[in-house]
Amino acid sequence: MIEISAGPAGVTRVSVTGEIDMDSSDDLAAALRDAAERAGTRTVVVDFAGVTFCDSSGIRVLDEAYALTARRRIALRLVRVQPQVRRVLEIVGMTALLTHA
Repeated sequence: MIEISAGPAGVTRVSVTGEIDMDSSDDLAAALRDAAERAGTRTVVVDFAGVTFCDSSGIRVLDEAYALTARRRIALRLVRVQPQVRRVLEIVGMTALLTHA
């Protein structure tokens, strides 16, 4: 499940729950594109508190979203990442890039 909400000061929040895999990655990609294309968005915060699994298709989506937001000069922040998902991000070298850890 993916929900998009507008916050204060140009922040658009994308809250994600469940598994991010081949079956759900297109939905996440569409939500992240939508968030980045919203008028006035300066930061996209992706809340992964409810994400229990992320495979390579999810990593690809996050990488593409980072590239899109960078081109638009929008910050992309991944927050509340569960340990098992954080480990995957660490292995592929994306933790510091997306979580600023």
